[in-house]
Amino acid sequence: MKSVEKFIANALSAGQTTLSEYDSKMILAEYGIPTTKEMLIGDLDEAEAAADNIGYPVVLKVCAAAAQHKTEQKLITLGIPNAVELKKAYDRLAPKALDLGGGILVQEMVRGSREIVMGLSRDEQFGPCVMFGLGGIFTEALGDVSFRVAPLSQQDARDMTTEITGSKILEGIRGLEPARIDQISRHLQQLGQIGLDHPQVRNIDINPMIIRKGRPVAVDALIELQKHQPPASQEKSVTGNLAKLFEPQSVAVIGASGTPHKAGNDVIQNILANGFEGKLYLVNPKGGEILGHRVYPSIQSLPDAIDLAIIILPAAATPQAIRDCAAKGAKAIVMAASGFAEVDEQGEKLQQETIQAIRETGVRAIGPNTSGHTSTPHNFTSSFFPLGKVPRGHVSYLAQTGNFATHTMRYIISGEHFGVARVLGMGNKLDVEESEVLEYYGQDPETRAIFVYLESFKKPRRFLEVARRVTRSKPVILLKGGSTAEGSRAAVAHTAALASDDRITDGALRQAGVVRVYDYSHLILAAKALATMPLPGGNRVSFSAPSGAMLVCMTDLCQRRWGLQVPQLEEKTRRYLQEISPPYIRMRNPVDIWPAATATGVEFAYREGTEAVLKDANIDAAVMILMITEETGVPSMEFIVELAKRYPAKPLYVTFSGQKKHMDAAKAYLEPRGVPTFPLIEQPFEVLSILARCRNAMQR
Repeated sequence: MKSVEKFIANALSAGQTTLSEYDSKMILAEYGIPTTKEMLIGDLDEAEAAADNIGYPVVLKVCAAAAQHKTEQKLITLGIPNAVELKKAYDRLAPKALDLGGGILVQEMVRGSREIVMGLSRDEQFGPCVMFGLGGIFTEALGDVSFRVAPLSQQDARDMTTEITGSKILEGIRGLEPARIDQISRHLQQLGQIGLDHPQVRNIDINPMIIRKGRPVAVDALIELQKHQPPASQEKSVTGNLAKLFEPQSVAVIGASGTPHKAGNDVIQNILANGFEGKLYLVNPKGGEILGHRVYPSIQSLPDAIDLAIIILPAAATPQAIRDCAAKGAKAIVMAASGFAEVDEQGEKLQQETIQAIRETGVRAIGPNTSGHTSTPHNFTSSFFPLGKVPRGHVSYLAQTGNFATHTMRYIISGEHFGVARVLGMGNKLDVEESEVLEYYGQDPETRAIFVYLESFKKPRRFLEVARRVTRSKPVILLKGGSTAEGSRAAVAHTAALASDDRITDGALRQAGVVRVYDYSHLILAAKALATMPLPGGNRVSFSAPSGAMLVCMTDLCQRRWGLQVPQLEEKTRRYLQEISPPYIRMRNPVDIWPAATATGVEFAYREGTEAVLKDANIDAAVMILMITEETGVPSMEFIVELAKRYPAKPLYVTFSGQKKHMDAAKAYLEPRGVPTFPLIEQPFEVLSILARCRNAMQR
């Protein structure tokens, strides 16, 4: 709005970086945010006239840019009932107003039963962000707030009001009129628009906003300005083609080695083990032959053009190697070296030289400080960690760490028995960054679910834009490192990353439909579940267990911690469970399976009980807590595989209680046959909770 723009420009020209309450509310009112009736006065006569006009009781406040935290500084008098008390308040506040270079504000006394807070802050990564929470003098202590990145949709704003811990206060409890969520949501959107329209606005604080007869009214407000506008966003749309990175037809290893266990040898071993069908060229000044392949003495001596180059050279040699590879037609580069900006000033200088080489040649590059990438649909990996054959699957990883292309991938292959479609370690992200890879995965028919580990966002708003599209059709699950001050410092040491305020990051990811996790293991366990089973249709779970304690504890945790429902079974399901159980036990969900197991045998009870709940229309997923001991009998695992095949639309997860050797044997049998298992009984429920959130995000 032009009037607001002019007002802000004049304020900044006059040297103001903090607006008074009166001026702040004037801007809010221009955007349709309701504020109190009030008048700025110069003397007692004007104060009395204003109070008569507004109507007693009134509030008297010092109004100045420096008049913040008015209650603590005793710059406010509430509930003034008449002219006599008005004079006393005026006499007390007028000298303070003079000291602060401000005036006196006469304001209507707004009475309400609930206080909320709204605000806007300009985050270094995400730009203007809107905040909502419970207000009043305890706002900072409670910290019960939510964030979203501007602009906000109506649903974004409504979600902010429901996800705070105290959201029930906004409902019609104890005879109170429900707060008008539609109006609160609209005002949150309007706050975001102020931030988008006026980059000179650094912060807005509306605290409190009182709910009066269900409607929010801004009682106090503060706007802070900044003289220097933030730079215009450089987050342009993705235009680069990543096809040569993930789908190369010819590959050169620059720095190939004949010495076993060196990076330049392991990468060749991996390429050959995965059956790469394209042309493979090796480069080393010594020439000769490695693993049956001719070695060329230089990049220039290669006989043909190449699609992708894997550069395993010292950092100082990387910029020239990029130029030489580009001259040979390379469109994609993997830079394995470390020793760049994550190390010291010399490394920072070398990093800038590398960036210049990338820009000059137009190649697409991952790294440096990366351990490579994997693309099983094209039987290819550039990882220099000894992986062997990487099994093909339909989950993909994107990581700001080398782990998922190295030892974590080795663990997944050997210990969790599932395959992947694509894996990429970004390293220092000099060129290819997370939003590009996310967009590629989103369009990739081989990728059905996406798992992300990040310590920072190179193009934060672009990432959110891409994620909003991708999460409509595919689950995106993310672990963010550097979410604490200590974690952020560790991230700087690792990949020169910077952390944003974690609550803002959390709100931004929710807004984009990205499901955030906080345990490293969940990136593996949830991937295993989606690699072998479908995404659950909802959050309704049934589980069978051999222990009453397990039934009670898991049911409590489903409701209190994991957001899962343990619903009643259909009557026909309940009756059948009763038929296979002794008459002294009353069957329900969750299923106390042990009485049936003692009467009919472990395998029969688990098979019949699990099949019954898988057929039940009230159930979205089933968990089997299977007892395996020699004393109680070790059932054949074939019946579990058969059930999973017979009911492919519903996930079936297995966890165990019993002897470890039999549990390990069951895992080794079930997982290669498509049934995920979990070592701890809480884990399948944690995974179901994550996947239920994914389903909600996709349905939003």
